[in-house]
Amino acid sequence: MISKIAYIDESGNHDLDTAKAGASSYFIVCAIIIDKKVDESFVVKAEEVRCKHFQNSEMKSSKVRAKDGHKRRIKILDDILSLDFKFYALAVDKREINKDSGYQYKKSFVKNLNGKVYGSLFQHYADIRVMADETGDKKFSKSMKAYVENNHVSDLFFDSTFELVSSSDYVGIQIADFIAGTLAQIYEGKSGVALREKYLELIKLKSVGVDEWPIKFSPKMNADTHLDKFDRIIMEYAFNQALRFQNKNRNNRNDEIKMQLCTLDFLIFQSRWNNAKDYVPTHAIMSHLRESGYGKISEQILRSSVIAKLRDADVIIASSNKGYKIPREFKDMYDFALKVDSQIVPQLKRLNKARKSILMATSNELDILKGPDFPNLVAFIDSMKE
Repeated sequence: MISKIAYIDESGNHDLDTAKAGASSYFIVCAIIIDKKVDESFVVKAEEVRCKHFQNSEMKSSKVRAKDGHKRRIKILDDILSLDFKFYALAVDKREINKDSGYQYKKSFVKNLNGKVYGSLFQHYADIRVMADETGDKKFSKSMKAYVENNHVSDLFFDSTFELVSSSDYVGIQIADFIAGTLAQIYEGKSGVALREKYLELIKLKSVGVDEWPIKFSPKMNADTHLDKFDRIIMEYAFNQALRFQNKNRNNRNDEIKMQLCTLDFLIFQSRWNNAKDYVPTHAIMSHLRESGYGKISEQILRSSVIAKLRDADVIIASSNKGYKIPREFKDMYDFALKVDSQIVPQLKRLNKARKSILMATSNELDILKGPDFPNLVAFIDSMKE
């Protein structure tokens, strides 16, 4: 049974020669994600936004000129913020793509890069109806549909579907167009302060992720020139480990791995778009997982099945009483050490005290840690100072 609906559109063109007149530097794909149960009311309210700002014509980002500090775009975004949806997007930097690669051909470019978005949606949502703006002629649309169904739609145990439709018939696709176009303004460096602030508000309230491809550190990260040598080493190693895990497991169908990927995507996303110094609160991660279709996740499940397993896979995640983050400096790791020290060491001391009490009570005949199950624990405790 379908539980989610996604409307998808894009901004930019496939031409890799970004120096050519009219060629964009970025290609943006945006997916608007709606709960099936609110889709009808979403469509009604989205139509009201369209009529208010575009009258009888289709809502398109390209119709909104970049003048007067993007005042008109900001007003439209204000109304879009009132709608009940989330969005996911992919920002492709065409300048970083080898111009002699297969991506120079439009069909390969569209299939593979749009396919990254479709694949992510089908991976995170088991039962989703995906509707994308049709691209090219009917022959290409048919081959595109076959490509997605063969490579990205989940197996027969799920009800997920993929369709290519006309944007004029679906206002959800028009909303996706507008947000994709707004992302393009940001990434192309044409936004200005006011629009960027409005976009960051949109990110905070509505986004479940904005991925960049090819994967790289964001400008915000590269701009941290004040970092000393060890801070930079920690930051670069931590993000490389996170990206390595993503690349290795992106097509993994295991639910636990998918939940780990979803959490890791969110931590990286928060570091890119929100204050990089802030920890991501536990409740925010749990809310994100719930929005991504994983139901109500307990803190225990988050700690044991997500964070702990990511750390076991060599992903570096710092934590404190404020939450979790991908570390960017020595202080993040120091905070993590302080937290472990404050939680684990007292527990070990209490266990050791109980162990000694039982030994004394049984005249040293019963050691609760004796046997093959606790060699590491015994070694830790025996090495501890009283």
